[in-house]
Order: sequence, then C-alpha cells, then structure tokens
Amino acid sequence: AELLLCQLDVEQVRRELGEILALARSVLRCEVMEEPLPAGKLCGLTEAELRKHSHFPQEYYGQPHFMPEWADGGAILRLNRLRCIARQAELMAVRAFLDGEGNPTRTDILQAMNRISSMIYILMVRIKSGK
Repeated sequence: AELLLCQLDVEQVRRELGEILALARSVLRCEVMEEPLPAGKLCGLTEAELRKHSHFPQEYYGQPHFMPEWADGGAILRLNRLRCIARQAELMAVRAFLDGEGNPTRTDILQAMNRISSMIYILMVRIKSGK
C-alpha cells in the first residue's frame, strides 16, 4: 500500500517504484506458493551492483550518504518513509523465516527484502543528487 502511495506521489522514480512493487508482489506469491523466488535485476541492477551502488553512492551518483532532513523535500521524505517501512518488513521477515534452530529457511526472500530497502535508498540518493 505504501509503495502505491509513493508511486502516486513521487513522479521522478515512478517506473522504478513499479519495479519494486512487482518484486514485492512476487515475494508474496512465492512465499504463499512455496516456490523459489527467481533471481533477476531490480531497476537495471544485479544484486552485486545494487550493493555497490547503495554502499558507495558518491562513486555512482556524486552524492555521499546522507540523513534526510525536512529541507530535502517531499519526494525524498516519502521515499524515506517507504524505506523505513520496507526495513521493518525486512526485519520481520528475518524472524519469520527461521527454523527451530535459528537457521534461515527462505534466504531468497530475505535477500529480496534487503534489495527492496537498498533500492529505495538508491532512489533517494538519485533524487538528492539530481541524477
């Protein structure tokens, strides 16, 4: 729901938010159907590329890591709220997908949840940098 509202409000990255929404829907489907989540790119980035972009935004976007402030504007603040919600869902998934001995049972879903929150951060960085 929050993804859809953000997609409505943040025109600059509407297409990318649509890709994130598609991945979130795929996560839900694969979990319910007990199917493996297919690997693939998210917004044109492989998992390794996404990790590099989110860890080294200065290198890719000319924008260092930042903490959002009210002056960053509505788009970044909406994306920040979305990222917080995605991160909460990611942390809940870590607890949900553990077996009785504390081992993860759905690493594919856990990785996808992490990719979602990382991609949202990258969108924030892109808007902040103007790229």
